[in-house]
Amino acid sequence: MRRQGVTVVRRIAIIALVLTAAGCGKHYLNQYDFSQKTLALVFIDPPQPELLHGWYNVDVGSNAITAVVGAGAKVAKEMEARRASARLDSAARDVDVTTKLAQRTLERVSRYLGTRIVSTPNGADYVLELNMRSFGIDARSNRTTSLYARAEAVVIDRRTGREIWSEDVRGSDRLTPYVIGTAAVPSAIFTAATLHQVTVAEFREALDQLITFTSDIITNELREDLRDVRDKGN
Repeated sequence: MRRQGVTVVRRIAIIALVLTAAGCGKHYLNQYDFSQKTLALVFIDPPQPELLHGWYNVDVGSNAITAVVGAGAKVAKEMEARRASARLDSAARDVDVTTKLAQRTLERVSRYLGTRIVSTPNGADYVLELNMRSFGIDARSNRTTSLYARAEAVVIDRRTGREIWSEDVRGSDRLTPYVIGTAAVPSAIFTAATLHQVTVAEFREALDQLITFTSDIITNELREDLRDVRDKGN
């Protein structure tokens, strides 16, 4: 039987992945001809993977034993989340999230715009700026633990500095099953136990999946905006 942590992480592409894009707002794609122009990438280095964790607040209520068990479960979950964060740090050093996300996104953006990729922004017609704002483990919920990513992509006219198009991305990937506990066995016990089983190799796989989906949500949004502009022009 496969360990639960392995099963959960390797189902990322099928279940438990939520990616939402905040509306990119007004864009000016219809005012530019990108064909055969050059596109370069500038990206901003992200912070180290971080751990988001909650407090040990416990409602004592009328059952002191239940309160003690609940408090112990929350402490155990926090300890496991911190250990998992160290494994995530190790995985992130191997994966190079920023570079992989930048390369994949640049290739797809250039394909849709019809531009040619150049290695440096100096002299390029357009620049794709990619800001990987944050990523890490969100262990604030007692019922599930997730990987998350925050990023922003902007296409800029290099000569004028004008923002032609932009997109904010929020990626969230549930790392452990959603569990509803009981008074005797709090749900935090289950999430702590599951998180304990996730290895560095599995974190690397999870980060790779998160990179793919984060890149796709950026480029798919651009593709839809370009499709709207080109349809109106026909």
